[in-house]
Amino acid sequence: MKFSETVKHNTPDLMISKRHDAWLESNDHPKYSTEAIKFALREFKATPRVRAGTVSASSLGECPRQQQFTYLGLYRLPPDQKNAMKMHNGAMVHLRWQMAGLTAGWLKGVEVPVIHHDLGLRGTMDGISDHGDVVEIKSINLNGFSRVNTFGPLFPHLYQMASYMLCSDRAKGRFIYECKDNQEYREIPITADELPMGEVRAAAKSMWAHITNHDLFEPLSKCIDREGWQYNSCPFRDRCLKIHTWEDASASRA
Repeated sequence: MKFSETVKHNTPDLMISKRHDAWLESNDHPKYSTEAIKFALREFKATPRVRAGTVSASSLGECPRQQQFTYLGLYRLPPDQKNAMKMHNGAMVHLRWQMAGLTAGWLKGVEVPVIHHDLGLRGTMDGISDHGDVVEIKSINLNGFSRVNTFGPLFPHLYQMASYMLCSDRAKGRFIYECKDNQEYREIPITADELPMGEVRAAAKSMWAHITNHDLFEPLSKCIDREGWQYNSCPFRDRCLKIHTWEDASASRA
């Protein structure tokens, strides 16, 4: 049964949507709380996170080789104008939702750091709802939004949510997908038993085993052909295919 058909038979508790819609009705020109404005000012002044020497909970479902290069602290290519604009837009969508959540009261925490010592994972959750659920905000184009409506959350996002639930010892989460082409949004509640928790544990252990043994993962198949969005958006695409060993990777830091 497709995700959209499942939703028809199981009406989810859209706790955030009900309150966000009510807030929007009286805030077409948004007025934010003092707490929300202070949070935004902190975010504008925040320095980029240092990810070298860590394994990111948000990246386990993506290219493992890229995660290893990040761990080693390799130089990252700056994004081109288009990708930079995508990141700017995504950051502002996140901030807008977080400020609205703090103002309307359905968020009790934002940019919440988490860590799982046994799995060696670190990350920062977009928020925690006032019911204690993990909240993850995603900005996505129309094609992706249609895919989410039909099939449910994207695979890397499921990995990310599972990682955050493991790190925070929580059993429920909520995705908020906003279509950046028309500002439609969809809230998707999810529970731990709907997520690949076992796969995430295995992926984290595999990542650390490879790091400990100084063993590089193989490049993604599409990257070998130098095609696809993963290759084109990779910050290590200028070196990845030239690096064959852990020693090569370590030497490329210089």
